[in-house]
Amino acid sequence: MSLARSLALVASLVFAASCGTKLPCDATSCPTGCCNPGSGRCELGNSAEFCGASGNTCVTCTGGQQCVAASCGSTNGGTGGGAAAAGGGAAAGGSASAGGSASAGGSATGGGAATATTFYKDVLPITQVSCASCHRTGGVAPFALETFAQARPMAAAIKSAVVARRMPPWMPDPNCGGPFVGDRQLTQAQIDTIARWADEGAPEGNPADAPAPPGPVGQLPRVDTTLTMAEAYTPSATNPDDYRCFLVDPALTANRFVTGYDIVPGVAAEVHHVIIYIVDRNAARAKDMGEAGPGWTCFGDSGLQSPGPIGAWAPGTGAVIYPAGTGIQLTASQGLAMQIHYNTSSTPRVPDQTAVRIMYSAPGVNLTQAYLLPLVANGFAIPPNATGYSYTDTFPNPTQFLPIKIYGLMPHMHTLGKRITIKGPGDTCLVDIPKWDFHWQQQYFRAQPFTVPANGELSMSCTWDNPTTRTVRWGEGTNDEMCFAYIYATP
Repeated sequence: MSLARSLALVASLVFAASCGTKLPCDATSCPTGCCNPGSGRCELGNSAEFCGASGNTCVTCTGGQQCVAASCGSTNGGTGGGAAAAGGGAAAGGSASAGGSASAGGSATGGGAATATTFYKDVLPITQVSCASCHRTGGVAPFALETFAQARPMAAAIKSAVVARRMPPWMPDPNCGGPFVGDRQLTQAQIDTIARWADEGAPEGNPADAPAPPGPVGQLPRVDTTLTMAEAYTPSATNPDDYRCFLVDPALTANRFVTGYDIVPGVAAEVHHVIIYIVDRNAARAKDMGEAGPGWTCFGDSGLQSPGPIGAWAPGTGAVIYPAGTGIQLTASQGLAMQIHYNTSSTPRVPDQTAVRIMYSAPGVNLTQAYLLPLVANGFAIPPNATGYSYTDTFPNPTQFLPIKIYGLMPHMHTLGKRITIKGPGDTCLVDIPKWDFHWQQQYFRAQPFTVPANGELSMSCTWDNPTTRTVRWGEGTNDEMCFAYIYATP
């Protein structure tokens, strides 16, 4: 991750007078949230007060229900167990007929015959929500789980992964900063259901029991443009940490807001990270023409003045959809510099042609301007053979005169990282990754924004183990380390 130009970002944080104005709320301006019938604004659509999606009118959940997957309902998470009939009690995972009880792992009917836990009725409703963002055709996972034919041979492996809680990957501590949008964690009841299905021989069940397809999972609901490197680039033969920038031009004729993106590395094995910077189109063209070969060397940042990025990718990052009613503005004169950090220390050099898919707001729709602001804690020096070395830094509100609302956080470290925590004023925990894994990084969006007052501070703490015999400091190389985060913030 590059050392972003903090001063340029702070200078660019100029808030338009139109921020927070009433939106023409519909499915176009509010593709992932719902429309508040009282205010006309686009809500996130994941609270009991305002629940819904796809630009529909928000509803209020009643009767103790909560908003789950944009619908009011129960959150018990269990689909495999049943209720106890009169005359008997039920153990975990099963139901009892009159006069008897069912042990864990199965259920009994009145006639004593076992009722199978099936893929369509019990397992697919879980995997659609918590697994399909990766385990889909074309996804980052090694196999898909969209159909019974795909899931059946993997039943034992699926059981092992979920029982051990290795899958689905979800890194934040649930007691810090949540709930986060798109939480993939399984409840114990859901884990028990999947395990029982595998133990029972992974029966298929009746396809008529399958839930309705949930729509695009792990993908943008709409792709308005796909920008690909103009030509393939083969990373440096002499530098295993090669930083290269490429102009990808959206060719806009009017200002638009970016409301979602999906960065698709051409060769994921050699792409360490990608950052998409907003730059002046003509300046980027001149930079490109001034150096032989595709793109230009851009160690550290894009090498050009920039108000900041529209998005970033690191291993584990999927499609990103920004909170409803917000976006990052692109003007007609601006292009995008795709900075790619290639690392080929343990992989062959292969020509790469990375792309970014972008979703815009509708033309003329005015959203609340958002910014990806960097937190850079670079004063550490991790001693040789250190275990549990920690470093903390603090950051004032970058405006120093207006409150900001933090919707999202994207923590970043390298391979020696063990833990990263970001806190707000009053030691309020915003996100905590207690078991850092370089291969599972993403932006975590809060269900509701956190407000940092004008005079408020953020803090970020990082912990590393250093098994090497050298002192490790901040650096751009894979063998260096970082304590870094982007925050997605609005006025």
